Amino acid sequence: MKTLYKSLSILLVIIFATSCNDEDFLEEKSPDKLTSESYWRDVNDAESGLVAAYSELESRSEFWDGWQEGRPVVEYFRSDYALPGPDASNYAHWMSMFNFTYDNAHTFINILWSTNYKGLNYANQVLTKIEEIAPDKISDADKKRIIGEATFLRGYYHFKLLTLYKQIVLREEMITYETLDRPLAERPEVWESILTDFQHAAEALPAEISPENYGRATRGAALAYLGKAYLHKAGDPTSASGNEFENAAAAFKQIVDAGTYTLEPDYQSLFNGHNENSSESVFELQFKAGDANSWNATILHAFIADWSFGGWGGIEATMGLVEEMKKEGPVANDGRYDNRLYNTLYFRDPFYNDPNTSEMRGSTWDTLMLTQYKDLHENHAYFRKWLPDYDEDNGYIGLNVVLMRYADVLLMYAETLNETGNTAEAVNLINQVRDIHGNMPPVTASSKEEVKEHIIHERTMEFTLESTRFFDLRRWGMLDSAMSKAGRTNFRSEQHAYLPVPQTEIQANPEID
Repeated sequence: MKTLYKSLSILLVIIFATSCNDEDFLEEKSPDKLTSESYWRDVNDAESGLVAAYSELESRSEFWDGWQEGRPVVEYFRSDYALPGPDASNYAHWMSMFNFTYDNAHTFINILWSTNYKGLNYANQVLTKIEEIAPDKISDADKKRIIGEATFLRGYYHFKLLTLYKQIVLREEMITYETLDRPLAERPEVWESILTDFQHAAEALPAEISPENYGRATRGAALAYLGKAYLHKAGDPTSASGNEFENAAAAFKQIVDAGTYTLEPDYQSLFNGHNENSSESVFELQFKAGDANSWNATILHAFIADWSFGGWGGIEATMGLVEEMKKEGPVANDGRYDNRLYNTLYFRDPFYNDPNTSEMRGSTWDTLMLTQYKDLHENHAYFRKWLPDYDEDNGYIGLNVVLMRYADVLLMYAETLNETGNTAEAVNLINQVRDIHGNMPPVTASSKEEVKEHIIHERTMEFTLESTRFFDLRRWGMLDSAMSKAGRTNFRSEQHAYLPVPQTEIQANPEID
């Protein structure tokens, strides 16, 4: 079987999406008509359709306004711990997202909606058309696995949409002219669809995959997102039913008990390209720099890196984040701060001013800041996560992005255990992550409230710049207080906790008021 990224590169050229926009639907050549002529004959056609469904993950088919800028700006800039970098003021649509002055005509709001719906449509097409393939053209095992992957992707795209937008259109079947226009669904209905899809995917998918299939969903990925969906549903006042923590714990327990994943001792290697598809990776977005056969690269590192070490200066961190990550003091086993601080941020610190190390791109903080900014920039901090060892040329690279890590499974599991009365075991899980990734001593908290505070802190240490902070704050009911503390005075949770339905969808879909 071809690797996922090679198939993706080919299919991005030859396959086109069915969107949820009336005009697009009428003008574009119907994928259904196209595939009835040349696809869905055998297992290879089913695989091709499935790779098309993967192609929309994290909006990467819309490279600039989707993957490269849209997703980071929407998911990073709305965090209380992020600031626009020095280059961001050149882009009004970036700043409107940071300042919460956007409206539903914003290009990123439209593209994140449309790309996720394209992925949904591809997944639904696989689930419909695979049933038309003759039994002698596809084995039962391949059919089960492909259905499992497509079901996982449908759940993933719905989950992505529901966490971004207050209301969405539920799409559980392949689009036809009769089903094109649909009203917005109620959130409980969509949650039920998401949970069902992840559960069914977990029952169908293999526990492990071979290296040539890295990037595909596994049973562990389905269970991890099943548990995560329950956690987010628990924090959704419109939909919580009271048993979400127990159900989430049951999903996470299956992953831990299976023993498939382990924590990676070298935390930095998870983000700089040195340890892709590691034993900690549960679901990982595959990238590859161009060669003679394919091109599926990323340049996200240039957006993240500051001018002073060769990037575009798109984003920087708040000093509040530095303070939070340093608040336990230099109590790590090596006498420094938590190891994750140094592998997440660059800031003025003896660690980055030691001329005997190359931790600061072969230089020191003071040298780089004086060269670039003519001062020591003591009140600035920049992100280190997702940067390769050298990024001065800002070139396209093949650095993978992990979407779900085993550390997240453990900390989400700890949260569910703490919420369901097993606080002692929650502390054990927290300490596993602290020890291996942070080189930190164990915590000794014993009350539910104390452990909850540690979980909030640990998720900051562990997942900063991994698109979790804003959504965690929302499910914990902490958005307003966090934004106020960060000086984000325009934020109002009733207006900005979710993105609005895009204007393009409202104009195209007569079922939406």
